[in-house]
Amino acid sequence: MTEGMTGNGGCPSDAELVYGKGYQCPICELEFKNPTVKSSRARMIGSDADLRPVYENINTLKYDVIMCPQCGYAALERYFKTLSAVQKKLIGEKICVAYKPREVHDTFSYEEAFRRYKMALLAAITKQAYDSEKAYICLKCGWLLRGWRESLEGTGQEALQESLAAQEKEYLKNAKEGFQQANIKEDYPLCGMDESTVDYLVAALCTQFGEYDTAMKLVSGIIASREVGPRIKDRARDLKDDIVRQSKG
Repeated sequence: MTEGMTGNGGCPSDAELVYGKGYQCPICELEFKNPTVKSSRARMIGSDADLRPVYENINTLKYDVIMCPQCGYAALERYFKTLSAVQKKLIGEKICVAYKPREVHDTFSYEEAFRRYKMALLAAITKQAYDSEKAYICLKCGWLLRGWRESLEGTGQEALQESLAAQEKEYLKNAKEGFQQANIKEDYPLCGMDESTVDYLVAALCTQFGEYDTAMKLVSGIIASREVGPRIKDRARDLKDDIVRQSKG
């Protein structure tokens, strides 16, 4: 997936795959449109071991954050409207008063998308969101940075790729720790995921960080459970093989 596709060679550009979906900001009540991927045009072609979805011709992660162009409030769509009065007050006092309005573009570069994710994370921290919400934003930040890094392959921008890789690692570490905390404190589902999916995700992230004992314990529990479906069990078996191979290497 390469940012800035022009549509040459039959590959559609982002502009052909997104549309302006209407929202109303729960903070300042502005009505605005946010670029959203057309579900009918987005074709998923695979996923990484840590569940990052990969789509043909577009990185849908660039468009997952909804952000008010007037007051700066941002969130993933599933959390955009669900604010208490206290949370609205916190965001208004700590984010909106200092925010300078910006134009919303029809499509986003990786740099712009990453800026929006950081604003969503800032809002989640400010409103004292659950650990799971903050972890989910960090997870998607890590995924986005991976896509950005991959889009630069062969461009000679090694220094930027190294910087993005380091940032990806930091965000994924925060995601892992956040989901581990959420697993202790919160009820399922977490961010739309059931317990076995979160266990698998944490195991995949632990594997990336060399925490093989924790990862093996989680995948073994998934494989042994009679309540887990075959799809996640198959992924857990594949991950178990990776853990064994990496731990011996």
